[in-house]
Amino acid sequence: MENEFDIEITTGEKDSETKDVILPLNFLSFGEIEPDDIKVYIKQNVYKALEKYALSNTSKELGTILIGDYCEQLGKIHVVISDYIEAKYTDATVSTLTFTHETWDYIHKQHDLLYPSKRIIGWQHTHPNYGIFLSNYDLFIQDNFFNMPFQVAYVIDPVQNIRGFFQWKNGKTEKLKGYYVYDDVGIPIKIEQKKSASPKITKAYPSKVMTVLLSLFCVLTVALGIFAVNMNNKYNEQLKLQETISNKLNEQEKTISEQKANIDDLQRQLVNGILDTSGTTTAEELIKRIENNEIAIDNQENILKQLKELVASSAENDEDKTVRFVAYTVMAGDSLSKICDEHELNYQANKNIILSLNGITDPNSIFVGQVIILPIQ
Repeated sequence: MENEFDIEITTGEKDSETKDVILPLNFLSFGEIEPDDIKVYIKQNVYKALEKYALSNTSKELGTILIGDYCEQLGKIHVVISDYIEAKYTDATVSTLTFTHETWDYIHKQHDLLYPSKRIIGWQHTHPNYGIFLSNYDLFIQDNFFNMPFQVAYVIDPVQNIRGFFQWKNGKTEKLKGYYVYDDVGIPIKIEQKKSASPKITKAYPSKVMTVLLSLFCVLTVALGIFAVNMNNKYNEQLKLQETISNKLNEQEKTISEQKANIDDLQRQLVNGILDTSGTTTAEELIKRIENNEIAIDNQENILKQLKELVASSAENDEDKTVRFVAYTVMAGDSLSKICDEHELNYQANKNIILSLNGITDPNSIFVGQVIILPIQ
């Protein structure tokens, strides 16, 4: 199984922009819409496409990334889901779904190619025949990689024909009671709902009533016997499935804990290898240590060039100021541009040296708990 920390999410610069979003005018509500909940609108063709995709394979979990936009009106968040990207190249079983490096490479390319002006609004995955909820591993993914206030999770059980959205509310993930299906003005919204068949009433002549009743009784007795046997078998199968899922969840929790410890250790090694015992280092000292091969670092020539340009720029602007590097731990809701603003750093001027020094390939892919080294004057 691939490392569960392969999941990346684009928030950062795109999500920090304020955009005017026109809310749908043609929609139907499903479930109970709570006043203080996030309002989720999913386009009719996306809703139907996800239902069809969920039914395409019920032997394992399937997933997608939800694309769209959001806005805030009267203090309420409105999320509009207009498109989706299929999560290809995943590692999946009946109770797990792992996004691999190949999955995210495909998603980022499709996002940039097809929906460059839209945001990643959340993610969707299936639970074949075991209900609508977020497992401990699902919650870990939501908490660490889809933690923006507007990002939702959508779960579909294609076997039981049920579905539901999950939102951020009061600092934790909660299930939405209701949502909207929308479309362009003038296009009718038709969502098929299963209906119970109306019972047919059969009239019998008085002379045949007893014969019919006895026949029905015999048939019913046999049917109940068969039904009881089938239900007992299904119950035993369900118990085995629940036991298997429970074991897998326990294994996933153990793996997550071990991987988090490994990541924390690697981050400490990175910071300790660059910063001195006081927790800082100057650009001049860092240049000297890299040139003397005291620090093993990727893209060494490129980083040296950027460090020297940074020192030259600082000396040109203010001879009394020294560029120093310090460590910063990423928190929920952070992006590189936001972090730079809070430390009074010019994001565009310092972006390349921050990415290179920290080994970050995508400025939109940082996660909670990650340690980043920043240049401070």
